[in-house]
Amino acid sequence: MQNLGKITSYIGFAARANKIVYGIDRILLKKRFPVVILSEDAMDNTSKKIKSYSERSGSPLIVLKDVTLQEILKKNNCKVVGITDENLAKAIIENAN
Repeated sequence: MQNLGKITSYIGFAARANKIVYGIDRILLKKRFPVVILSEDAMDNTSKKIKSYSERSGSPLIVLKDVTLQEILKKNNCKVVGITDENLAKAIIENAN
């Protein structure tokens, strides 16, 4: 069960601290992230690419339900982000499980 309130807050903290990478193209360029977050409303192709990247890189993947990254970050067409801060990523993972 996801604790959406806390996850939303931690994603917001990461954005304000500039500890976040936006978009599939920029994520695929990096070897690994402490956590990758995917919106449930992402297109099938994006979902497949990110799931494959997550498996290859060992980056944990969280799929958001009931809220989109676009709503959280107030960015149009934002479907996937990578969190670069280990502590924020750990807190997000703990609240996602």
